[in-house]
Amino acid sequence: MHQILLIDDEPYVVDDLSISLPWTEMGFEQVHKAYSGYEALELLQRYPIDIVVTDINMPEISGIELIASIRSRWKHIRVVMLTGYAEFEYARKAIEEQASAYLLKPIANDQLIAVIGKLQEELRGEWETWSSFQRTMQTFREHLPLLRDRLLGELLQGRKMSRPQLHERLSQFDLPFSTSLPVCLVIVRPEEFFRRQDMGSMLLFEYAIINIAQELFQDRFHIWSSKDVHDYLVFLLQPREDIEPRLNLADDITQAAYQLQNHVSTLIGGGLSVVTTGWGGFPDQVYTLYQSGISAIRQHIGSETGIYLDATDNSSFNPVEILQPLYEPPLFFHLFEANNWQGIEVKLNAIASELARNPDHSLEHIHEARLHLETAFYYFAHKNKKMLGEIVGNPLMKQAPFQTADKLREWALEMVTLLKEHFESERRDSRTVLIRNVHEYIDRNMHYVSLQAIADHVQMHPVYLSKMYKLETGKRISDYISQVKMEKAAYLLIHTPLKIYEVSAELGYSNAHYFIKLFKEYTGMTPHEFRDRAL
Repeated sequence: MHQILLIDDEPYVVDDLSISLPWTEMGFEQVHKAYSGYEALELLQRYPIDIVVTDINMPEISGIELIASIRSRWKHIRVVMLTGYAEFEYARKAIEEQASAYLLKPIANDQLIAVIGKLQEELRGEWETWSSFQRTMQTFREHLPLLRDRLLGELLQGRKMSRPQLHERLSQFDLPFSTSLPVCLVIVRPEEFFRRQDMGSMLLFEYAIINIAQELFQDRFHIWSSKDVHDYLVFLLQPREDIEPRLNLADDITQAAYQLQNHVSTLIGGGLSVVTTGWGGFPDQVYTLYQSGISAIRQHIGSETGIYLDATDNSSFNPVEILQPLYEPPLFFHLFEANNWQGIEVKLNAIASELARNPDHSLEHIHEARLHLETAFYYFAHKNKKMLGEIVGNPLMKQAPFQTADKLREWALEMVTLLKEHFESERRDSRTVLIRNVHEYIDRNMHYVSLQAIADHVQMHPVYLSKMYKLETGKRISDYISQVKMEKAAYLLIHTPLKIYEVSAELGYSNAHYFIKLFKEYTGMTPHEFRDRAL
């Protein structure tokens, strides 16, 4: 089933087209109507429209401008242009802008049905081509290295995911890793030679290093690589199930690490420092292993080059545990940016639970969490051009140091609640003012009002204004305009001696017959019947 959009600045043309053709029988599940180019663009953004039928000669945005916009953003949409005999030059331009077809007015229904049917056949053929399994799989294969890199990067950064979700992604990405076998990490830091290279050259060098590492490790291990936030290359290793188990896996890894350094130095001319970690469960301990390796580089290699380090026993390197939930993505800054209040509360509960669960976490960890939270609170308030103290009050900001995780959580949740209430109230107030301004403008300019004119008045983009209005009121601006026009028409019919065509003109309708039709749809009576019944 397809969706079609009918566009004309003469509303009766659009409305007549929408009811005169057997759209359902033609295979259309929805027929959209627009009375201006701007309204059409709004609908195109909201609905998966396949075919557009539009007049050429329209105010504000002409049909030619509209088709150019459609071609730049929705290349799959077919466009039928409607033109009069005097507008052949427009038709020629429409063809140049890649209109699918154009028809001369007046249009016979069977002619329009034939043209639309042909376009539907084109769309079906195109869809079958694009949805073919081979094309989809080719695209997937092209992006597979990036998808694998990103998934491992998420695990290294501590992102949690359910076992079913992890198994699904491992299967999708053709990664033969099992949650029942341990893993270790090999972290490779390219040295000065590589840091002097431009981005293009570095990508090639990284590709070469990854290939060399795969050659060295793949006989005994499944290997999975990613580039981390430090520009290190990280390799996740898991023993292959099809190889006879051996006790000296650590020796195999050490030997391969030395060979990696030597091969890269000989073949490429650059140096590497390499750190190998101990073993841990997959995926739960990947983050801990990674932090152990990074800590080893920072504390025991530093600025030295060409070093190999076995960080299997790195407990002495990091005797104080990290408050992991505090730094797991998404961070508080990102959650506040997205106004994800539920996510903020979930993260706060996770931090408090970790502090209460693990006796190794000290009062300093509680203070660390508080400082991190305060920074996020200040950031969010200042980014929204507000002072934090004006929102939450000084007493909350000057609380004494907390001694328990529960007190920290209680304070943080109260701060978050005050921030949420303040900014949501402010947002509601600003939208209320916007809706009032829109309604006042419509009431003052009922004889001629358009979405663009309203948007210019409130200094907003028409599409954004339409979205905000629909979000706040539950209906479109055009629906409100029709409603107030019909209510004004009812008043004029009862309280003034104006003739029907005069009432129509007063409300901005150029065609009295179209006004009568709309009035009957709204009230269930023609204007004559309404006036007679009122009298």
